[in-house]
Formats: sequence, structure tokens, C-alpha cells
Amino acid sequence: MAKLKKAEQLFIVRSLAQFMTPTEVVKAIKETFNITVSPQQVEAYDPTKVAGRDLRKEYKEVFESTREEYLKQPIHNISGANDIVQLKILSDLLFAKKNNVTMTIKIV
Repeated sequence: MAKLKKAEQLFIVRSLAQFMTPTEVVKAIKETFNITVSPQQVEAYDPTKVAGRDLRKEYKEVFESTREEYLKQPIHNISGANDIVQLKILSDLLFAKKNNVTMTIKIV
């Protein structure tokens, strides 16, 4: 289990508050801080999970405020919510899977 500094802990709390999965947070921590943590260690920073029930009050408050801000943001700030972005993603997937007939049919 890696010993985490406060900045790293806050990064985890904020990421989880934005609905990232523990696995996604593990990858983000590795890319951002070059630290290896386990999904179980990350889950301990989520106050909505059993593993995070004993999370410090400071981190619970950060989690709640971050989640509230995240949910209040206008939908146009979320790139995947834009129709043209969704079409671009689907188009890229379609051309990437064009040799796989079953997958192409599912995408269409």
C-alpha cells in the first residue's frame, strides 16, 4: 500500500466525486503522480462505499462539494453530451470495426 501525500489523497477524493471508477482513478494516479495504488486503497477515499465509511471529515466535505459542483455544471461542459461529439465517436468506432460485421451492426 502506497503512502499518499495530501495532494494525492485530494486528487483521489475529487476523482471519485466525479464518478470515476476506482480502476480509472488508479490509472489517473499512475499517469499524474507516477504512484502505484490498488483499487481497494482508492475505494477507501469514497465515503459512499463501506470501505470509505471512516474517511476524515475534511475529505468527506471535499467529496460532497466536488460532487455538488460536478452535478450542477451545465450539460454543454460535458464533451460526450454534445451530439456532434457522440456522432464522431460512433463514426470512429464504426470505421475501426468495419471488418467485424457483428460489431458494426451493433454500433449502427
